[in-house]
Amino acid sequence: MSLFPFINQQEPQEAILDEKRIPIEYGIDFETGKLTGRTVKGKEAIKVWIYKALMTERYKYLIYTWDHGVELEELISKNFDREFIESEVERYIKEALLVNEYIKEINNFHVTFEKTLLTCDFTVVTEFGEVHIHDKRTNV
Repeated sequence: MSLFPFINQQEPQEAILDEKRIPIEYGIDFETGKLTGRTVKGKEAIKVWIYKALMTERYKYLIYTWDHGVELEELISKNFDREFIESEVERYIKEALLVNEYIKEINNFHVTFEKTLLTCDFTVVTEFGEVHIHDKRTNV
């Protein structure tokens, strides 16, 4: 019971639970990897979240939960078959990104592999629109 009987505390809590918030992140210059000093919302915020998730190795940093990040270091400098690496990269990236509640699906996944350079191109379908990702990794 509230000290102020005219304030109904149930309504605001229910309203907060029913609506999803629009994601907000600090903007990143994807060419340099540095912060831009401004905030971005919606689709651009999801793009920043994807960038951070792909740049973070899962289970390596205590500050992140075990749901955050990707496990691509497992594939580095191993003598796995090319086909195995390509399929695992797709699986690891999908597992890393689909934990985000705003991401609906990942499609058009294309992996190219040349010596130690791995390139991934794919489309992420979000609640705010599609995001096209181009990711390059070395020493894979």
